[in-house]
Amino acid sequence: MAKARTWIIGILAFLGICVVALLIFAGVTTMWVMRHISTAPASATSAVKTFDEERARFGTEPPLLKLDDLDRLDRMDRMDRAAELTKRLAALPPAATPATDLAILVWDPTDERTVRISLPFWVLKLGRRKIDIGNSGGFDFERLNIDVDQLEKIGPRLLVDVQRPGGERVLVWTK
Repeated sequence: MAKARTWIIGILAFLGICVVALLIFAGVTTMWVMRHISTAPASATSAVKTFDEERARFGTEPPLLKLDDLDRLDRMDRMDRAAELTKRLAALPPAATPATDLAILVWDPTDERTVRISLPFWVLKLGRRKIDIGNSGGFDFERLNIDVDQLEKIGPRLLVDVQRPGGERVLVWTK
């Protein structure tokens, strides 16, 4: 009987440790998401000001990725016809300090909100390399032959600056 009681106590202790570990993981994940994704209400005027401030960092530098028609991106296999690199990444000189994050700023005029996302490059290297922008599509690093390691080496650069006919605006850069 004592042996059965020891097994039950051992199993319950193991389950308790698993529950505590799961709660800690959920808490850490929630805090990470809160640090890297933020939304804020924004009128058209304040959104334009926010985008202008972020865009000013890059001066007159054109974006590295030209998106011709973001509205027609209903399937990813059409993405390669709608986007092209304006400069080959391998031809760009390496930066003195490599980029650490991919930053995305989106303004949705329907909801009157700006969304900021900051993804560390280690996250991009680990997982899926497709980044969805808005509800209409996104860009896929692998399909566009964009190497995340090359993006990291070229340092802070403007990748995408596009405004859709409906007013939605997207700015993507490395920092």
